[in-house]
Amino acid sequence: MAKKETAEEKLLKIIEATKKAQDSSSGAVVPAARRSRGLFAVNTQQLNYLLMVAVLSGVIYCGYEVRNGMELLKQNVSVSVDGPAHGDAINLFVPQIRSLSYYLDKIGTRNIFQPFEKKEGGSSGVVTARAVLEKKMQNFKLVGVAWLDMPESATVMIEDKANGVTKFLKEGDKLEDVTIKTIYTDRVVIGYENEEIVIKL
Repeated sequence: MAKKETAEEKLLKIIEATKKAQDSSSGAVVPAARRSRGLFAVNTQQLNYLLMVAVLSGVIYCGYEVRNGMELLKQNVSVSVDGPAHGDAINLFVPQIRSLSYYLDKIGTRNIFQPFEKKEGGSSGVVTARAVLEKKMQNFKLVGVAWLDMPESATVMIEDKANGVTKFLKEGDKLEDVTIKTIYTDRVVIGYENEEIVIKL
């Protein structure tokens, strides 16, 4: 008498049959899929490896930059000027922004909102002021120019020829009624009324 097949055995045969069918179908498909990917195929493991290398390289580079930045922060910064290559180079540092009164005086000489009208005999007035300024400065001689580490400390030494006294003056100081306008390394600009002259060493 034939042995009767139980329900569990039937289920086991069905599972084995489907497993064999899947293996045979996947075995035929996979090589074709592999052949279709070409030479530059990258699997997930290789891609993860490349990403890890890129992230590690980025972290090393950032660490290097941070270390260099920290070393730069520890260094002392010096902005002093040791010495000019030529005489005119220092002139970039000595002129400076002047007080508001200087600019107001320049604006006050002529109202820029009014049309310009040439005054009668205006040129003679300019010549007179210049002549007075030159006459006043005949009694004085520029002896030297000195300053410390800052341009604001620039001082001019002017000698009075009459009594031999040397005066130390800064920008804006007055010598009698003549004003020291601008101090350079080798010259000084002196003003009287609306006229200016340059005295050189």
